[in-house]
Amino acid sequence: INAEYMGFQSFVMESLGLLKNESAKSKKEADDFLKIAPLFKLGKLPTENPHPDTIGLSDFAKKNLPEAINRVKGLDIHTIEVLISKIPELEQMFTAIAETIDSGNRVYITGCGATGRLSLALEALWRQEVTALFKEKDPKTYDLLINRVVSLMSGGDVALIKSVEDFEDHPEFGEQQLLELGFSENDLLIANTEGGETPWVIGTADVVGNNFGTKYKRKPFFLYCNPDDILVDTVERSRKVIQNQNIIKINVTVGPMAITGSTRMQSTTILMYAIGLPLLRYHKLRSDSKKFTVAAKEELDIFLKTLKELDEGAFLAPFTEYESSIYENKGYIFYKTDPYFAISIFTDTTERSPTFSLFPFENQLDPPANIVPSLCHLILTLPKDPTLTEEQQIKRAWFEMLGNRDIRALNGEYWAKYKEKVSSYRAFGHDFTENLIPKRIGYCRKDAAHYEFKIEKKGDLIDLSLAPRGEGKAINNSINVKCLGGRLGEHILLKILLNTHSTLVMGRYGRYESNLMIFVRPSNNKLIDRAIRYITYMLNQRKEQLIKINAKKYESIDYSLVCHALFSELETLNYDQAIVIKTYNRIVKDLFDINPQSSNLCLLYTSDAADDTPCVDLGGRRIIKKK
Repeated sequence: INAEYMGFQSFVMESLGLLKNESAKSKKEADDFLKIAPLFKLGKLPTENPHPDTIGLSDFAKKNLPEAINRVKGLDIHTIEVLISKIPELEQMFTAIAETIDSGNRVYITGCGATGRLSLALEALWRQEVTALFKEKDPKTYDLLINRVVSLMSGGDVALIKSVEDFEDHPEFGEQQLLELGFSENDLLIANTEGGETPWVIGTADVVGNNFGTKYKRKPFFLYCNPDDILVDTVERSRKVIQNQNIIKINVTVGPMAITGSTRMQSTTILMYAIGLPLLRYHKLRSDSKKFTVAAKEELDIFLKTLKELDEGAFLAPFTEYESSIYENKGYIFYKTDPYFAISIFTDTTERSPTFSLFPFENQLDPPANIVPSLCHLILTLPKDPTLTEEQQIKRAWFEMLGNRDIRALNGEYWAKYKEKVSSYRAFGHDFTENLIPKRIGYCRKDAAHYEFKIEKKGDLIDLSLAPRGEGKAINNSINVKCLGGRLGEHILLKILLNTHSTLVMGRYGRYESNLMIFVRPSNNKLIDRAIRYITYMLNQRKEQLIKINAKKYESIDYSLVCHALFSELETLNYDQAIVIKTYNRIVKDLFDINPQSSNLCLLYTSDAADDTPCVDLGGRRIIKKK
């Protein structure tokens, strides 16, 4: 798309009176994106499309919660079944991990956003396992193994809390972060990206794969969740990776997510388990000598059986109903846990912010007037140590949550532009010690009620309890996880339960429609494209009515026009607004003089519509629903 065509498009929109009051700044930003848009048009990828089994999920969450839970559970069961079929492909990674660690070298795991968080979680699990097995009984082996796994995510560890805008669009940033952490010639890289197209992750795989045989002696692994043929035809950067013989590919496609594009769910579940199985079955961490494929199959069969037999509806529904009612009544929740499950709970609670455009965990370095409390906040419970200052306690909490290691922030000159977002100084402004509780109660609304959601490992049980900090209703329940055989399966099961719970809480809270992320925050190029596709989809739902009003204007609606409307609306977007709805409203008002607030037409599929509709079309792929 050249500059002359862009100028012509803007002229056409103005002359037809299509968009009103579009600023010069937003026009330029839209035109700049349209020049590179073909690189980020991802509507054909399964991970970017709605799952036919969860159409109307928001409606089910409000009216039939057990049904909503079971629909998501069906996708999670399918995810584990796919992983079982991939065990033979994982054996090569298991062998490479063992050879790397046995030779005194390190395994690096890279990811971005949700896959970055799972990468950090896997390192934390490795460090917890090594500590539990060897720190006291065999200090020599402990020293040998504790630092053999290194994780990194786009933007550094502080991005655990809030992703750094536009970082994932830069492959050179991935390469830089990897090299800064000391990746060397005999180390092993495992790169994972839910879509198979994330530039930052590809940057880490490319620097190793393209220099295999010269600088580096081990081929990197690249794991992803979209079909090869679609990626090769759709995304040039993905094609290069897939066709690179010096990069070992493991495709773990599971289909669309429960919430369209919300890859924190099934995609990261299979990726975390696919990497975690070979990693945490490293022979020095296991007392058995079973062949990897046999042991992995046994472990996954038990996990699948446990998941199938668990009555998630009965277990989760009371917690989901209670938490959503707390938010509806303008209350707040402290998620409290100890280090055992901290990283997984931290991940779920922080990922709610980018997924549903909620305010993130507040940073205590911000001016008090700028602090807006998140709906929930993690509190890490640790033994009291009166000798530590408040700053030392914050650093200790980070250290414990990350598996007993120091935080890795981006502090060098290369990252000076992003200092206020990615530095260790900024990271330590995030307090999740118990010191935060009175502070947070102080700056939340004075009449707000506060609750504690405790999630702990008690013997063989994962124990959950949700109760007010004072008098009032309390609920609790637990699951016996002894059969899962260790912390990886326990964390994966808790991840699945929390993902389902938080997604359905947000459905009841109105943060998505049907199974579309209408609150998607377009903070990078992929998400800009996603927002444009969702807006276009919503407009298509009213096609007949809009054509009757003005067929010529309806026919003028294309990717470029929606893009311009999107960037125009971003100028006045508040953090907790739905940009998809906001832009949709702008277009129907400017083009068709419709006041969206007075319209009672159904814009998206409800559960009733889902039952009657054979298919849904979004972004170029027509998905046929199962009969």
